[in-house]
Amino acid sequence: MKKFCLFISTLLLLLSACSDLDEKVYDQIEADRFYTTDEQIINALARIYAQLRSEANHQGYAGEKGWYDLNEVTTDELMIPARGASWQDGGVWMQLYRHKWTPSHSFIGGTWEWLYQSIIDCNTALEVFALNQSDEQYIAEARVLRSLFYFLLMDGWGAVPIITDRSTPLSEISQSTRSEVFAFIEKELLESIPHLGEEKEGLYGRFNKAAGYALLAKVYLNAGVYTGTEHWSEALDACNKVEELGYDLHDDYFELFGDECPTDEVLLAIPIDPVLAPKMIYEFRTLAYEHGQAYGVSSWNGACVHQNFLQKYAEDDLRKNQWIYGEPVIVNGEVVKTGNGEDLIYNPSIASLENAGTYEGARNLKFSFELASYNGNSGGNDFPILRFADVLLMRAESQLRLGNESSAKADLNRVRLRAGLEPLTESLTLQEILDERGRELCWEGWRRQDLIRFGQFGMAHDFMSGSDSHYELFPIAETTLANNPNLVQNNGY
Repeated sequence: MKKFCLFISTLLLLLSACSDLDEKVYDQIEADRFYTTDEQIINALARIYAQLRSEANHQGYAGEKGWYDLNEVTTDELMIPARGASWQDGGVWMQLYRHKWTPSHSFIGGTWEWLYQSIIDCNTALEVFALNQSDEQYIAEARVLRSLFYFLLMDGWGAVPIITDRSTPLSEISQSTRSEVFAFIEKELLESIPHLGEEKEGLYGRFNKAAGYALLAKVYLNAGVYTGTEHWSEALDACNKVEELGYDLHDDYFELFGDECPTDEVLLAIPIDPVLAPKMIYEFRTLAYEHGQAYGVSSWNGACVHQNFLQKYAEDDLRKNQWIYGEPVIVNGEVVKTGNGEDLIYNPSIASLENAGTYEGARNLKFSFELASYNGNSGGNDFPILRFADVLLMRAESQLRLGNESSAKADLNRVRLRAGLEPLTESLTLQEILDERGRELCWEGWRRQDLIRFGQFGMAHDFMSGSDSHYELFPIAETTLANNPNLVQNNGY
């Protein structure tokens, strides 16, 4: 049974259809959503959590054509090449991969709108909670959720408007500097996290203290990018607080990505159900058509990775098994055949981004679904946003940057040992930490952020010839600028 909290499962049934952000530019606060009963107060918070999973394009943390793709397809660990007429889509995927996007790119504008709609929902909930003198934990969750959405805005666009009520139209609000947004997020988290609950199972899919501290660590880890001032010691302290709350690595890496995320390691997950809350698409996007058919599903033959990323894995790294290539594909003991009757074998070398071969590119099985939890174009796998392995790697990086190599190596080796690798004995470098983050966290949505922090986002790789530093921020959409004359476009666009 999926571990939905009662108020989340109720909302996913009643509010699964969110506002269509493709059709509406949110340039003002909606004033018609107000809650008075206890049930409505709970739904005000549940609505925000539902935004993390939202089904529509450009919406949701881990959805399609939104935040996830902006942070994965723009990097070296996820590519969606065109294959004949498939995945052409007006060139939007190639623009992301090659860092050639413009302010008219629909993914970028749609993601901005989704984030502000989510913030509107947070502000509405907080006003309701204040009027009804609601439980401090509900208030803290709404503030931390709002901090998450502002963190994503700050990370993606830099200087953005801060709005904390629902009475002032967005069209009348000017941008705050990136440093000001950072300070706002930091203050909100520091004040709110102590009021969050500490449960694991009972708060599945919700922010508890550990998840709050992990988010705070993310904010501090990237502080140098956001403000020009490093906060390595603060990031280290936040990571320590997560471990103090009783988290550790789960024994089996691949069990982290199944029908339910194990709560000994996963701090915050998006609950996904193929019927009540469909959203898990990653296996469908990656498997070739015949591969999906062998499971009895319709797959899309899209997302893959080039062979250069695979070279980051040692041969005995258990995590390498999430990539399938080089050998005949076997499903239920039978070799899968192509339409020509040949064995289906994925070639890790990709010849062209404009016209890749049908079976080119290694495919990822991290989110391999169970047929029992499959419905239409969604699996039932929950999506982990924050987990303890990431915390260990954040702590290792912070310690190494502070000059404590031995402690950094100890944390890194905990992650390596779970992957079946021998402890690292030679000197630990920042490049090794970045590579380890890639091996451990691939396809989980953090790669763009990591590459920017390490100064490697614009470096040439595969079919990306290199890019200017202004691509480290996304542009503000043309429609958004037109609706708010106070906004200033990011440099370079």
